[in-house]
Amino acid sequence: MTTTYAIILGCIAFMLVIGAVRGNPGRAVADTALLVILFGMITIIDIVFSQFMDTGDAAKSVAIAFAAGFALDALYGLMAPQRQRARDKKLRRLMKRRA
Repeated sequence: MTTTYAIILGCIAFMLVIGAVRGNPGRAVADTALLVILFGMITIIDIVFSQFMDTGDAAKSVAIAFAAGFALDALYGLMAPQRQRARDKKLRRLMKRRA
């Protein structure tokens, strides 16, 4: 198992543990599903770009950055739940306006 996969799996496990501690594992599962979709998009973009140029390990770095961002968001939600709820309300209002 490479280091990249270990870091990503660690971030996902961290998100799930934080979700369980907060009593809201559904959000952690939804974030994990979103992360998997993002990984698919990153893979497709990497495949397309690798046809024209050498991308190296750019896709791995971007995937780690997204996983770390989601893990930090979960930690932020644990440390400041009131701010997280306020952010969620703002996002819901924004999505209702767009619909």
